[in-house]
Amino acid sequence: MLMTILSIIANIAFFVVLNLNICTDRARMPNGAVREWHRSPITRLNISGQSFLIYLQIVLAAVCMITGVLFLFGVRSSIVRRIQLVSAIGSTVVFLIIMIATANSHANYV
Repeated sequence: MLMTILSIIANIAFFVVLNLNICTDRARMPNGAVREWHRSPITRLNISGQSFLIYLQIVLAAVCMITGVLFLFGVRSSIVRRIQLVSAIGSTVVFLIIMIATANSHANYV
């Protein structure tokens, strides 16, 4: 029960962090000035062409939250519990991959 509640809270926290403007991009303009943009990891993944990671995170988080709610409402099937556990682990791993990918991504303006 505690693991289910923690996984739901963790997935909500993942989406809050992914929407915060924590990434800074700097570029030199033609006139010599340096311009800064503050972007969220989701925006940075979209710019770099890696938006499939966002969709994978959304799917895993949705499965985790739906099975977690089912488990909280009394569905005590071992299959539901396994699916919830696997999707929680997968969601955490994909979140870490997204954070690493946004730290090493470059804008693709083509």
